[in-house]
Amino acid sequence: MRTFWSDTESELREKFVELGAGIGMRASRFRERIELDREMWAEVAAAGLFALPVAPEYGGQGKGWWSFAAAMEGLSSSAGDLGFLLSVIAHMGAIRILSEEGSEEQKKAYLPRLVAGEVASTATTEATGGSDVARIQASARDDGSGLRLTGVKKHITNAPVADIFVILGRIPSLGEKRDITLFLMDRETPGLKTGPAEDTLGNTSSPTGDIILDNVLIGSGNIIGEAGDGLNSLYSMLTLDRLLYSLVAAGYLEPMVEEALRFSSQRSSFGRSLSEHQYVQDKIVLMKVSMEQSRQLAYAALDRMIHNHSDMLLMGSLAKLVGTEGLWQSAGEFLQLQGHRGYMQGLAAQILSDTAAVRIAGGTSEMQKINIFNQLSRRLRSERPAGSERVAAE
Repeated sequence: MRTFWSDTESELREKFVELGAGIGMRASRFRERIELDREMWAEVAAAGLFALPVAPEYGGQGKGWWSFAAAMEGLSSSAGDLGFLLSVIAHMGAIRILSEEGSEEQKKAYLPRLVAGEVASTATTEATGGSDVARIQASARDDGSGLRLTGVKKHITNAPVADIFVILGRIPSLGEKRDITLFLMDRETPGLKTGPAEDTLGNTSSPTGDIILDNVLIGSGNIIGEAGDGLNSLYSMLTLDRLLYSLVAAGYLEPMVEEALRFSSQRSSFGRSLSEHQYVQDKIVLMKVSMEQSRQLAYAALDRMIHNHSDMLLMGSLAKLVGTEGLWQSAGEFLQLQGHRGYMQGLAAQILSDTAAVRIAGGTSEMQKINIFNQLSRRLRSERPAGSERVAAE
């Protein structure tokens, strides 16, 4: 497993550190507007972020997912805007699905557009359930003229601004246990509408909203992979999505740890520098531990994903859980360390509201624990020798 960057990847990382600083300087106005910064999005695309893992024949650079991870780590360490980074994660999920599961026609039609900076949205959540795909109700039924997809997706990242949509739904005629399907469509698709951007507590520079599907005509070109095999197609995207949350958490913590060190060395308490107090050292050390745990788990999950390892879903959930919980706890310690300064409106509100959201977005921490336990239980069942249950009971 990779645990460090090559010289080329380190250079790439630094390139996107510089670019991320520009995002941070502009972020406040887009938070206020509840808008994605499309100008910086275009700059990120022009710099090649979205092209890194995509094959050259589809407009990409073909440098692979490790190169993308290095660039994303650099961007997240300087952007200071979790919202923008969450929009990138959702966008890359669509690129991953199309790269792995898309037909040749779909790859040629959509990947060059996504690489160039058109925005993607991946939609699974509905009012009846988020990560529980068994409760998804958006369905494509044959009305005599063809399959028509109807349903509503809720709280979807990038939905209000997306150009291209990957939507999880059902084809009930395939049978209840094999009807989950991934649908692909453009914003201009007749019957597809999106709601306004939601007024969320944090990360407002990453607009979320509803996708309304009203008898959308589905052709063969609108189905990714095999009809009814959507869940398997989704696994690789889910792993990428979750490990990127952890990678972003590590990057976001980098400047926080540095600022905590600077602040503690400049302030004094009871005649001593704050940094000389063991309780202050403890806070900063634990922030650093959280950062490195998140980063290394993200690397491990990425390695599993690239090799299609049976543990990739498990590792993705572990990375998401540890990364986002650690970020939330570290953010609180960062503000606590600064006393009243950390409680001032602006800094505190932004950090707490943004970091609280990542424990929910992309699958809640509770859902990640359920998935981890289920994956462990499944492994135990597969490894248990025949008849072992009877022996154990005796």
